[in-house]
Amino acid sequence: MNSPSKAVVLIKRVRTRLLLAAIGLRLFVAFVVASIGYAIALLVSRFLGVIPQDWFVWESLAVIPAAAILITAAWHKRPATEDAARRIDQHAGSKDLFLTLTMLDSAAGDYRPLVSHSAESKAASIRPNLVVPFQGAERFAYATAAVLVLALGIWKLPQFDPFGKVQAATEVKQRVEKLVESKKATEQRAAQLKQHETGDEDVSPEVKAATDELKTAFRKMKPLEKGENLKTLVREQKILGEMWRRISAEKLKDLLNQSNQNQQFGANENPKLQKWTKELQEGSTESLQQQIDQILKDAQELANTEDPAKRAELEQKIKKELKELQQLANDKLNSKPLNAALERALKQLESSKMEDLKKDALDALEKSLELTKLELKEIAQDAKDMKQLEEALKTIQMAKALNDKEKLDGEETEDAQTIEDYAELYAQMMAEMGEMAMEEGDGDGDPENDTQRGEGSDPESEDDSVVTSFKAEQSKSQIVAGKVLMSIKSKGLSDSGEAVKQYEKQLGKVKQGVSEAILQEQIPPGYIDGIKSYFDTLEKAAPGGLQQPKTAPSNK
Repeated sequence: MNSPSKAVVLIKRVRTRLLLAAIGLRLFVAFVVASIGYAIALLVSRFLGVIPQDWFVWESLAVIPAAAILITAAWHKRPATEDAARRIDQHAGSKDLFLTLTMLDSAAGDYRPLVSHSAESKAASIRPNLVVPFQGAERFAYATAAVLVLALGIWKLPQFDPFGKVQAATEVKQRVEKLVESKKATEQRAAQLKQHETGDEDVSPEVKAATDELKTAFRKMKPLEKGENLKTLVREQKILGEMWRRISAEKLKDLLNQSNQNQQFGANENPKLQKWTKELQEGSTESLQQQIDQILKDAQELANTEDPAKRAELEQKIKKELKELQQLANDKLNSKPLNAALERALKQLESSKMEDLKKDALDALEKSLELTKLELKEIAQDAKDMKQLEEALKTIQMAKALNDKEKLDGEETEDAQTIEDYAELYAQMMAEMGEMAMEEGDGDGDPENDTQRGEGSDPESEDDSVVTSFKAEQSKSQIVAGKVLMSIKSKGLSDSGEAVKQYEKQLGKVKQGVSEAILQEQIPPGYIDGIKSYFDTLEKAAPGGLQQPKTAPSNK
């Protein structure tokens, strides 16, 4: 097997090195050109602000080698065999010996063996790396220096904005980022609320389970087991009362207090807000849903309108309607989630004024309004739960009264299906008990006659002539709202109604304190009626209820 010609191998190796050297040179030149272009763009961006500044970050430096590679690939020429032979002749001073060797196939004459022999002899002493030396290290150093200078420019060059382009671009960027964040927050909150939806149920599963347990307890009541019945009723009352207080404290405290506030400030209240608040207290969102549907309709019209005047009119209308809903969320409901949804909607409406963000902003606005619907539905659901719990607590109070009279019988509740059915049944039983008590009672029912019969029944029992160690003393303590430790009634007229006024004043202070305690402590409704009826009784028995009082209380 003949070994390959040394001269031919030399030419091929030189040709390969020529190709690699050419690629390296073109790559270096392209890198320099790309670096210069990047530097010019960076200077224009920093000093004129016409190119977005966020284009020039550390990662953007990768554009330079990428551009250099693309330019090199497009600007490519492979060296020929003759080019390699000519380079060898220049290096070795062989006077076109290797070039002639490459042309022997097309040449005629007997000198071909002589040329081949001479080329073979010469090729043994020639090294390809000396014929075509590489300069990669030096060029790599220059390229690295260029990149470092550009990186320093990105880091240190100040940003100027003579035409306001940078500020406008920054505002657009911030709005885009906030728009993306708001859409993400809306989607997360909507998913969370959908997990709590009750579907067609009037109350939440938690409240339904608690009231079902109460109904089961009612059906197990036995008239003669007062102690066990009371223990069960107190346990259920505690569970439902804690549930009532938790919902009211966490979500509906401000909504439940609106009735008192409306009485005081109702004259200056927005009728629309009053209507929405009242509906929410009743567990309904019908008017609010209609309002939001109208806003959605206006938003869709805004998306399809090109008339600037019409757009401005729709934007003002939507903004006004959102502000009204936000006032409801802040002033009436104190609902942070609802307020957050409406705040996002207002910002998305503002972003829709920018043409680049119009479509995305209005799409986000629609999602925020849908979330607002879910938030209001959640509040209405809580109000329904509260009403159901109130009804259950009041029913327990009636059941306790019936149990005290040994009238609480679970067998009589077979037809009752809902808490309202139990409440109606117990109310009817209590009414029948009241009629029976009136028929069986004796006396004329006059408390004054009963009092007179109890006073002074034995005139001889009191003898003022008997000497005792009694000393007449009067307390110097200040009269404040509280219990009267002792009172003695005396016959005769009071001093121009001064005692009556004092009594009413102290009673008013006590009632005010109790009312504040009811609001602050969130007393469950099952207890409120008893507290109110107690003070109503005090008012009826007050000295002010008599036009000419025969007795006047005096603290002694």
